[in-house]
This record gives sequence, structure tokens and C-alpha cells, in this order.
Amino acid sequence: MKKNTLFPLLFLTVFVFGMLSFTSNKKVIAVVFNKEMTKQDLMSLQKNLKDKNIILVFNKMKFVKNKLSYIDFSIDFGDGFSGTSKSEITKSKEIGFLRDYNENADQPFIIGDLR
Repeated sequence: MKKNTLFPLLFLTVFVFGMLSFTSNKKVIAVVFNKEMTKQDLMSLQKNLKDKNIILVFNKMKFVKNKLSYIDFSIDFGDGFSGTSKSEITKSKEIGFLRDYNENADQPFIIGDLR
């Protein structure tokens, strides 16, 4: 009889531990556009964000030898945080966006120049 009660207790413990490990960590989404990105990279990024209900729109992109040289974009996280930015892409600039979902975040949303 002891053996029959041990299995459900073990299953319940594993289930609760699994739930805690999935819900305890909040996330940060950060994207930096760089000169090595191709149009395919940007389309893949856009799709991955859309799967998370985050809308990334490319208003204008320029490429030199299939590498990103200029970007004009907007981002909407669907939770009140949204914005637009545009810039030449250089090795010394960090252009992109950051969304910190942690409750104690100093800056929950940054867009544009990240330095």
C-alpha cells in the first residue's frame, strides 16, 4: 500500500517543481541590428517575434553587398511599449531595442541607440 501512494506523491512533486522552474524567471528581449545581418536574418527575426505576439515592422532597409547598412523600423510589444527608430548601421553604433519584463527593471523599454 505504501508503494501505491509513493508514485502519485513523486509525480506531484515533479509537476510542481516543473511549474516553478517555468514561471519564476521573467525575460529580457534585446535586438541589436548590425552590419552582418542579411534580409533573411531580419525576416527570420520578424517571424520569431511575431510568434511571441510582438510586431516588428521594417519601414525601410538598405543593404550593401547583401549586408544591412540602414534600417527604419517600428516595434510594438502589445503591452503599451512601442516605438520607432531609424539609422545608418555602422560598426561603432548599436541600434536596436530592448524590452525588460522584470518588475524591478530600471528601464523596461529602450529603442534606438543602445550605447
